[in-house]
Order: sequence, then structure tokens, then C-alpha cells
Amino acid sequence: MKRYPLATLIRLREHRTQAAQQLVLQHQREVAAKRAACVEIERHIQALGEERARQRRQLLDPPPAGIAWPTALAQREAHIELLQQQTELAHQQLLRAQQLLTEAEAELQKVREAFFRVKAREDALKKRKDLWREEQHANELRQEELASAELLHRRTTPNAFH
Repeated sequence: MKRYPLATLIRLREHRTQAAQQLVLQHQREVAAKRAACVEIERHIQALGEERARQRRQLLDPPPAGIAWPTALAQREAHIELLQQQTELAHQQLLRAQQLLTEAEAELQKVREAFFRVKAREDALKKRKDLWREEQHANELRQEELASAELLHRRTTPNAFH
């Protein structure tokens, strides 16, 4: 059977498809990492909130021995305020991380669409190759049938030169 004339193009498209697939996988890993970072920041915010709530509950507990009430109260209030500031900073980090996640998800969608376009082109070319092979096979069968018919015809017709 003949070699398909666009075999090189098929190999090129397969290579492009593999490269696009690798790019999709890379972007999926990046999105997963950014999502995990968002989850980690959310856990940190939750932990800070729980610690702040615990510190507020202990605000009026008696101070340790040797520390005056006003000093202990001021330290505890300062610690609660520090926890609030850390929570606000963590919320800002979360917003930035969520924005990066959104951008990464959009980029992943673009890469996926590009992959599907490349894959569709490859599939179309492979389908065309299959059709070409079927045509070649049908041509070979027709030629074999013609050759068989011609041989049969030669056997059945008397030869004028004998």
C-alpha cells in the first residue's frame, strides 16, 4: 500500500497535540497550587479568628502574678488588635491569591480550548487518512478484480494464434 502523502503533517499535528496536552497539564497544576494557596490562607484567617475570639474571652481573666491589671489588660488588647491586623492582612493576601487563581483558571480555559482545536485538527487529518486508506484499498480490490476478470476472459476466449 502507498504511504499516505500527509504522514509528516500527521506527525507534526501529533507533536503539537502532545505539546498542547502538556501545557494543559502544567496549567492544571498551577491552578491546583493557587487553589491550595487560597485554602491555606483561608485556614490561616480562620485560625487567626479563633485565636482572636479566644483572646477576647480571656480578656478579663486575672493577670499572672506580678503583673498589674491595667498592664495585663493593655497587653491583651494590643494582642487582640495585632491579631485583627494580621487577619486584615491575610484577607488582602486572600484577595490577591483569589485574583491570581481567577487569572490562572482563565488561562487554563484558553489553553484547554487551544488543545481541543489542535486535537480536532489532528483527528480530522487522521480521519482523512483513514478515508484515503479505504480508497486505496478499494482501488486495489478493483484492480485485482479487473485483473482476475481479464485472466478469466483470456482463458475463455479462443486464441486466434494457436
